[in-house]
Amino acid sequence: MYEILIVDDHTHLVDSLAIGLPWEQMGITNVYKAYSGEEALELLNYRSVDIVVTDIQMNGMTGLQLIARINQKWKNTKAVIITGFDEFQYAQEAIQHQVCDYLLKPVSNEELEQTLRSIIDKITKEGNELLNQQKFVYRFQESLPKLRELLLFDLISGKKTPLSDLKDKIHLYGLPFSFEKDAILLCMRVEEDYSNTDLYSLSLIEYAMINIVEEVFSNQFHVMHCKDAHDYLVFLVQDNYVEPSDNDSSAIMEDLARLSQHQIKLYLKSKVSIVLSNWGGFPKDLSSLYYSTLSIYTDYIGYQTESFFHVRQKKEAFEIQPLAELYRSQTLLELIDIEQWTAFEDKLIRIFDELEGASSGAREFGVEIYVTLLQAYSYYLHKKGKRIFEVFGRDIEKMLKIDSSWSLEPLKDWAFSSYVQIKAYSDSRLDNIRSNLMERIRRFIQENIKVITLQAVADHVNLHPVYISNLFKQETGENFSNFVLRLRMEKAVQLLKHKDLKISQVAHEIGYQKPQYFIKLFKVQYGMTPQEFKNSL
Repeated sequence: MYEILIVDDHTHLVDSLAIGLPWEQMGITNVYKAYSGEEALELLNYRSVDIVVTDIQMNGMTGLQLIARINQKWKNTKAVIITGFDEFQYAQEAIQHQVCDYLLKPVSNEELEQTLRSIIDKITKEGNELLNQQKFVYRFQESLPKLRELLLFDLISGKKTPLSDLKDKIHLYGLPFSFEKDAILLCMRVEEDYSNTDLYSLSLIEYAMINIVEEVFSNQFHVMHCKDAHDYLVFLVQDNYVEPSDNDSSAIMEDLARLSQHQIKLYLKSKVSIVLSNWGGFPKDLSSLYYSTLSIYTDYIGYQTESFFHVRQKKEAFEIQPLAELYRSQTLLELIDIEQWTAFEDKLIRIFDELEGASSGAREFGVEIYVTLLQAYSYYLHKKGKRIFEVFGRDIEKMLKIDSSWSLEPLKDWAFSSYVQIKAYSDSRLDNIRSNLMERIRRFIQENIKVITLQAVADHVNLHPVYISNLFKQETGENFSNFVLRLRMEKAVQLLKHKDLKISQVAHEIGYQKPQYFIKLFKVQYGMTPQEFKNSL
């Protein structure tokens, strides 16, 4: 939950503290090490550190200078000073820098643990208090308009959201809409040419249009809005009557929509076309209502300007309707682009469930699904620099020549088997990339074990240290620093077998300047001192 950084130019002290305390029991998930103030600042740029433990006197930047820099950039990071200088001016300056505690060397692990636990309790308390502060409520209120727009956009786009989550959002966002109560969509297309208008002015015009519509409807209806992918303004409208009303809501709605269109032209000198959808349940029917309004623009309005259309007539009975799930966001192409394989498979299942429920047009839908899948697979493989036959082999002949006798089951079998093949290729490719990268990293560490650092490894493979640290943990199951420690100890074992090498020489060869610290680490690792190990040989 919390992260700590230990800073001292005496590397053995840093390493000793890093392995000497029960960090996990204290609620500290990551312990970082730095051997200078400059290195500490570099690490703080890409790690979220809660507590910094530092010495005062260090080569280059002092501990107090480091804390001053931290206070400027990372105000919530707490600082603890451990020093051997028992002088009042240091304590006084530390207090000025709002240091949490000032410990004198030698400090016991128990004393440091007690200090850190106290600071962690303080951070936890501050965090709880911070969540309740008014400024966070204010920031949330500022974000509400955009959050509401995103919610409506997701609903009209057909994004699947659990009903319980949707109810929580409706409540959290302060929206007055009632579930399963009928609502209607008003879709507005702006027809003025604003291509030469600056973004600020255009935003003001759009804001004014939204205000006009919401004000016109506000006395009798609840309204929320969003902008769709085609830059149409979409308004969700639901009457605000607690009890059923005898008023003809459709007629009232139409009058108010026409009034909105008129006022936009009158006050903003802008032409707009408006389509009112049929009534439908909220939220279950919003997606179908939205797409029905779009079809009105394409089928009836076209390039006409200042049109008004209310879809009150009964829907035409078409012989076949599009497969809704096939084109509902996120599409198969969108999912394969970011390699969301579980979601891709789930979408395939939903597509075929819908196909099985279709009363007619199975062959038409089969071709549609086949072409969509082939397009997704081709795009994905070409993006990876692969030809289709390199992954699918002989099956490519079947993929590129759809069998006219295909029925639902053969198509379904092909769809899922081809998905399995391309996912297997993706998994194998990812394994190879990571395996090759880890091999390069291991080789570099072994060749530079004496002076190795996480930053040096990151620079060697041209990747960020955070990514290298996380990759190392994921691939090896141990932290980078623990891996380096283990390699150093293994090399020490090999060097200790040479009778002519002294303990101090072995320590130096594996990167430890102080033999005493090497002896301590070796004993922790193997349960005996280096000399005892040599004697056992």
